[in-house]
Amino acid sequence: MRAIVLVPTYRERENIVPLLASIRQYAPGIHVLFIDDNSPDGTGAVAEELSRQHPGEVFVLHRPKKEGLGRAYVDAFREAVGGDYEFIIQMDADFSHDPKYLPSFFARANDCDLVIGSRYLKGISVVNWDLRRLILSKAATRYVQIITGMPYTDATGGFNLWRREALARIDFESTFSSGYMFLVEMKHRAFRAKLRVAEIPIIFVERRVGQSKLDVKILREAILGVVRLRLHRH
Repeated sequence: MRAIVLVPTYRERENIVPLLASIRQYAPGIHVLFIDDNSPDGTGAVAEELSRQHPGEVFVLHRPKKEGLGRAYVDAFREAVGGDYEFIIQMDADFSHDPKYLPSFFARANDCDLVIGSRYLKGISVVNWDLRRLILSKAATRYVQIITGMPYTDATGGFNLWRREALARIDFESTFSSGYMFLVEMKHRAFRAKLRVAEIPIIFVERRVGQSKLDVKILREAILGVVRLRLHRH
């Protein structure tokens, strides 16, 4: 099985070394691509050192500036789809997505085009969030379900596994979202294409170190972007 984990980074210098060790522990032999948006804390240089330590298994895609999660993933998807991988995984750099779940993703991957790691498949599986953020997240999920018709319990989640052929088929290059809305838009494309989608339960843990990337601009994009998905104006 050939698989690669895509890890967007911005100011994640303290996280990527232990993250890589954990990924390699739970999924030996898997490849990792760090996508760094010219982090001012030197994350890109640390990632380069990791690629030198693990040639042919760890790679770095350096982008000139921060343009949002969506644009980083589009560039990374393009690189991964051009390779000979069978599966492509999306994963955060801050340990909110625990690498210990990687075997569970692969266990469902053989009969699926997309496997979603869900924080809400079995109740609410989130650690270190306050009540306000929990309510906001659950409301966002319900909003997406109502407006788009998608049945997934966690359409906004960022821990996902794609079959390479399916990812290539949904034309990720033409996505309009630049921020976290991109995660919803990609699942909506899978939904509209009638791909085989499954969800597995994960426990989401708030980042260990660093600062959250969530802000008002991202929330506004998400609210308006979901309506745009409903109108199918891509």
